[in-house]
Amino acid sequence: MKSMEMFGAAKWMSPGKNDVSCIRGEFQLEKPLESAVITVCGLGMYELRINGKRIGDDRFGTLSTDFHACESEFCTKAYGEKLGHRIYVSEYDITSSLEKQNCIGVTLAGGWYRCGTRRYVVNDYGDPKLCFKIELVYADGSRGRILSGDWLRWTQSNILHCWFFEGEEQDYNSIRLGEWTKPGYDDSNWNKLSVVEAPDTEYLFSDCPPDRIIRIIKPKLIAETADEFIYDVGENISGTPVIKQRGEGVCRLTFRVSERLDHFGNIEEYTHHGQTSSFVTDGSDREYMLRFCWNAFRYVGVSKNAEMVSCAVIHSDVAVTSDFKSSDSLLNWLYQTYIRTQLDNMHCGIPSDCPHLEKRGYTGDGELVCECAMLMLDAQKFYRKWLGDIADCQDTISGHVQYTAPYTRCGGGPGGWGCAIAEVPYMYYRTYGDPSVLEEFLPGILHYFDYLEAHSEQDLVVSDQKDEWCLGDWCTPEKIEIPAPYVNSYFYIKTINRLLEFCPVLGREELVPKLEELARVKKAAVISRYYDESTGDFCGGIQGANAFAVDLGLGDERTLANMVAHYEQETWYDTGIFGTDIVTRVLFEKGHADLAYRLITSSGRYSFREWMNSGCTTLPEYWTYKRSQNHPMFGAVTKYLFTFLLGMGQEGAGYKKLRIQPRLVQGLDYAEGHITTVRGRVGVRLVKSDGGVSFRIEIPEGVEAVFICGGEHPLSAGVNEVTVDQ
Repeated sequence: MKSMEMFGAAKWMSPGKNDVSCIRGEFQLEKPLESAVITVCGLGMYELRINGKRIGDDRFGTLSTDFHACESEFCTKAYGEKLGHRIYVSEYDITSSLEKQNCIGVTLAGGWYRCGTRRYVVNDYGDPKLCFKIELVYADGSRGRILSGDWLRWTQSNILHCWFFEGEEQDYNSIRLGEWTKPGYDDSNWNKLSVVEAPDTEYLFSDCPPDRIIRIIKPKLIAETADEFIYDVGENISGTPVIKQRGEGVCRLTFRVSERLDHFGNIEEYTHHGQTSSFVTDGSDREYMLRFCWNAFRYVGVSKNAEMVSCAVIHSDVAVTSDFKSSDSLLNWLYQTYIRTQLDNMHCGIPSDCPHLEKRGYTGDGELVCECAMLMLDAQKFYRKWLGDIADCQDTISGHVQYTAPYTRCGGGPGGWGCAIAEVPYMYYRTYGDPSVLEEFLPGILHYFDYLEAHSEQDLVVSDQKDEWCLGDWCTPEKIEIPAPYVNSYFYIKTINRLLEFCPVLGREELVPKLEELARVKKAAVISRYYDESTGDFCGGIQGANAFAVDLGLGDERTLANMVAHYEQETWYDTGIFGTDIVTRVLFEKGHADLAYRLITSSGRYSFREWMNSGCTTLPEYWTYKRSQNHPMFGAVTKYLFTFLLGMGQEGAGYKKLRIQPRLVQGLDYAEGHITTVRGRVGVRLVKSDGGVSFRIEIPEGVEAVFICGGEHPLSAGVNEVTVDQ
């Protein structure tokens, strides 16, 4: 709907270019009240109070989207591309908060709408703005409305600056939150707001889980330097330190955070990422924390006039609906670390690449781990929202799919990033059994093929947008050697295959012959350019190249054999974000579960065990610890703990029909876990002993299930006990 349909005659009001503003206004109720509901949107983030009381416990207000068309130099879409736009609106029941005389108070910040660092602007859709309507139903059945308009006033917030990627500067001597949001406050010297045009976009309500304070951690004081106290939170998190003043009087407190400590036990500058905040106190006994941004960190350095009292973990309120534990400490670490990393990267309706440096919803990272997140978390509503972002980030002219959704200027590649237009809907359908997403995305996928064709030569995808990166795989431990056109053409063919799976579900079989021919042509081009008939290798077998080919059914028996021999000898990952997942899955699928298990649990130079042994509590961006220490993308292999080691598979979609087919591997004597599907809980427990392997398998009601291990056994709803010979 449009703004008028959502807000009626309410005016969009703006304080101008101010960083963080306080907006207030008072109104009276004419008679006894039956109910009151406020519909509100603050661009970019806001906190709402009525009569001094905070409304809702969600953080950061409006979800991040590609809000509306924009001509700012910081958010004009590259190459004149035409994208989709949405703005999400919130609704709250405020009946119990209203009295005869009332005050509405809104703290409005830039958020994703207008944001940056201390050094540069990242997004700028325009000045922050606010619109709301309050629908009143009186006890006598009559109705009334309170609408945002020129009766509102604004002033500078006590948050003087909010650098969305780094921190805040707050001054508690300027204005007191507990006073200005209550009736009777003198705002005679406050400023008038400007009436601005309503953003021309689609307005929607959302059930996407908002950000909240999820839990509180008690930090540990571990060191004292000449300038600060150093605290350890115990794990890498996204959120905010909470500090208090030591002593009395007005002073400036500071904290700065990092993901690691340096060799001297101080805050490490490399993983500090500019995350520093300051607070001018008013001498009262209060706690200080971030309000309109979050940091990502494990360690906190606090000025000597302050102490850290707690740490608030903040991310989207998405529940963990799985569990895994085993006799292998590395697998246990991998599961817990992936979960923590994924949650740290769920903010404002975006599955981000990292929760500090970029905070963007990269389509490449997102398509890699979407199945993991949907499998292990209650993430359906979260990903339904992100599917809208992916649709919006496709250029309606060329079919190009951006590297982030919502779009923010960044880099990537046409294959592994763009294929999110098919991969995320496909995994959503498989997980939740909802075919409507396939129907919704079918035209966009076909248009995406138009873009790939326009950037192909001799039927290989060889280019991307001019002057932009054209990545294939990414974050290999050493120099990227696997050719980008090979990887991007792999993703083209893989996406064709996904579409071939869509067609029968949608009753679109007429598309099948053309798609099969398209896949044949692309496969032939890959073979012609990259296959060595004398060895059976693709691209010389480097960096998982043979796994890409085997996954598409290319090559011959030597291709798989060469791949297996390579990793029997290599003993650690030489692959990037896509190759790591593909190599691991192909080994499991092709009957080499022991090798896949040894690769996951390797103690080699580039391995998950190296990360575990070095103390990582989230997954780094690079095997070599460069840049961010909190990136979920390499965690894509975590799903194989459930789908292969515990054997939780399905036929079709929506978990109507289960195939429990564990891959028994040497060295793993015990494992158990569960996932929560749309049909109910599925659990598997296996224990090896001299008498064989004992299984305890839990199946939901109304689900057809079979157990495949040393034979085929039907399973019934409830708990099944099965023992098989090793």
